[in-house]
Formats: sequence, structure tokens, C-alpha cells
Amino acid sequence: RAQRVLRLQPGHRFCLLGELSKEVGWNYHETIKELEEKRKEKAKLSYDRKKQLAKLRIKAENAAEEKLGSQLDILAPIKY
Repeated sequence: RAQRVLRLQPGHRFCLLGELSKEVGWNYHETIKELEEKRKEKAKLSYDRKKQLAKLRIKAENAAEEKLGSQLDILAPIKY
């Protein structure tokens, strides 16, 4: 769709490949639509989990900094 905005002049006709295929007899349009919805659901769950793990990691790093505050000053010069 981004290519349509960049390349197609205003007012020109266009069609989507999936719609064209469906009109000429391709029978898997609905199957692909269902699979795409399932893929999006899985991707959303995966993304939410990734965000949650990132928050937990930041929280753990902050807790470790508080706990090891004076020792981190010793480790900093040797870039550990």
C-alpha cells in the first residue's frame, strides 16, 4: 500500500492481488484471511510478553544497582 501512495498518480485505478485472485477463482482467500488473523493474535501476545520481560529486566537491573551500589564503583574502572 505504501508503494501505491508513492507510485500511483491520484485518480488512477488499482486492485489488490488477493482481490483479483479471488475474482478469477482462487479458493483460499478466506483461509488466508483466517490465518493472517491468527498470526496477528500470536504476534500481539509475543510483543506484549517481550514488553513485559523488558520491564522486568529494567526493574531487576535497578534492584541490582541499589544492592551493589558501592561495588559497582569498584568494577567500573575495569569495565566489567
